[in-house]
Order: sequence, then structure tokens, then C-alpha cells
Amino acid sequence: MRGRFKARGILLSLCQIWFFSQNYFDRTMQKYYHARPMTVIDSLEFAQTGQSLRGDLSIPGLTRLRDSLADVLGKIEFLVKGGLDGRRRPTLSLEVGGVLHLQCQRCLGVLAYPLRLSNKLLLVSASGAAAEDLEAEDAEWIEASTTLDVTELVEDEILLSLPYAPRHTEESCRRGPVAAPGNAKVLAFSKLAALKRNSN
Repeated sequence: MRGRFKARGILLSLCQIWFFSQNYFDRTMQKYYHARPMTVIDSLEFAQTGQSLRGDLSIPGLTRLRDSLADVLGKIEFLVKGGLDGRRRPTLSLEVGGVLHLQCQRCLGVLAYPLRLSNKLLLVSASGAAAEDLEAEDAEWIEASTTLDVTELVEDEILLSLPYAPRHTEESCRRGPVAAPGNAKVLAFSKLAALKRNSN
């Protein structure tokens, strides 16, 4: 019997290796792919029982965020805590940290953007959200779900927090400000006027 169990164990290991090689390894380019972790929680139970979840996410696995970045280096660390607010309503507190590489809109170089995000989200039922009975002073809210994907939640919060036009300070840019296309003629005439003044 032991030999049979041992053989099964070897077979299972070989099957796992084959599955990994077929799904997460590019045999042509010899590159490992980043598998996106699935962290699903029952948000109401998570909040009402005061649970917490800490982890990190590889930036290449955040497919929607990648379009807003200059590169996909690094990782994101997060902490999600469940709890109740002063009115005994379920909430999720979210803390996210890391460094994102954005593109500076002035010099088009890489800008190291320190991400420090802290937010509290009120959990509401579908009927409560539809009734729009949330008060103006309430915290931001999301619809409660028995299958809330924490990875998607973290990615959503990061996307909402990104600056619209990230820029270095003028001193740290590699080049001077890039003129907008509509200002190209004005800039050219300004330079011509400066040359004339210098020649006189």
C-alpha cells in the first residue's frame, strides 16, 4: 500500500509541474508569468466579526493599473480591517502602500510616486444603495458582497487615488517644461524676439 501511495504522490507532483508549465510559463520566451492571487471574502461577515487581512500584490498582476504606469516594477502592500462604525454599521478600513512608477507629464521621465492610501468604506446592501438613503456626511460606500475580491478592491482604490497629471518638481525634471502643441508658435516667436533683443 505504501508503494501505491508513493507512486500516486509522484504522479500528482508530475501533474502539478505539467499544469504549471502549461499555464504560467512561456516556453518560447522563457519568461515566468505572474499569476494573479484571488482573495475573496464575505464582506459582511468579515466586517461584523472584525477580521483583518494583510498581504502584498505584484504590480504586473494588476492589469487595469498597468496602463497608468511607466513600468510594472515593485509590489503593493495592503491591510484590510473589518469593523463597525459609531452607528454599528459594517465597514472595511483599507490601507495601501508602495511605490508606483508614473510618467511625468513635464519631462516624460519616470516619476517615483509614493503611494500611501488610507480609506474607510461603508458596506451597504443592494436595496440600501438603490434607495439612495445614504447621508451626505457618510463615508464612501461599496455594495456588500459574499464574494468580494480584495485584489480588485485594492486596485480600484489605487486607480481612484492617482494624480491626474503627475509631475516632478521643475528642479528634478530631466528637461524643461514640454510646450503644449497649441503653444508651439507662441514659444517660437518668443525665442525669435529674444534673439533680436540680444543682437541689438
